[in-house]
Amino acid sequence: MSDLNNVVVMDQVANATAVSANTAVQTPLEHVRAAVNAKAAAKPTSSVLLTEHAVTGLLVLRANDTRQALSEALFQETGLSLPETLQSDEKGDYCARWMTPDEWLLSCPNESAFNLENSLRSAVKGPIAVVNVSGGYSLLTLSGINALNVLKKSTVYDVSPENFPEGKVVNTTLAKSQITMRALSDGAFELVVRRSFADYVWLWLQRAGREYDMHCQLLDS
Repeated sequence: MSDLNNVVVMDQVANATAVSANTAVQTPLEHVRAAVNAKAAAKPTSSVLLTEHAVTGLLVLRANDTRQALSEALFQETGLSLPETLQSDEKGDYCARWMTPDEWLLSCPNESAFNLENSLRSAVKGPIAVVNVSGGYSLLTLSGINALNVLKKSTVYDVSPENFPEGKVVNTTLAKSQITMRALSDGAFELVVRRSFADYVWLWLQRAGREYDMHCQLLDS
């Protein structure tokens, strides 16, 4: 741990040489990997793919009067700017999502989160918050020609392309879980789910996608 500007921060990713395969960082759904891998490959009739991504760095950014300074610091580090209401900004492995008028969710390579957190805090002279929440969420993607139909059965939000175009971000509910949802290209959707609801959402979506022969996968770290 280190003390930076009177804020205690901790690197959540331990030195790889000191970590065994049994203690490596895992996603919230790692425990279902064996069951997922045991299933047959996607059927020719499968029209929806549910994917959990590898462990991803997630930083919550907050600022009011220092918003412009934080946006400039973020641009220097990642090439991104803090997006406007209900929007996102993506470049390479980095994506910033609008959450509230003074809050954004930034995703990045997990191994970069600690240094990025420190760099942003050091670059802004004024009150901001940068909090590493990488271990607290599961990052899912729902894709395929019937992904939209699965979502229509699962959320009260209007996910039609006219109301939910590519790049738009909303905080809403999926069944009884709170989620952050972002529209991607090719009719796909990103779902950021709290760790404690990951199993619930994973199982709900599989049931909702059963009529489309949904296929599931967990990406390797």
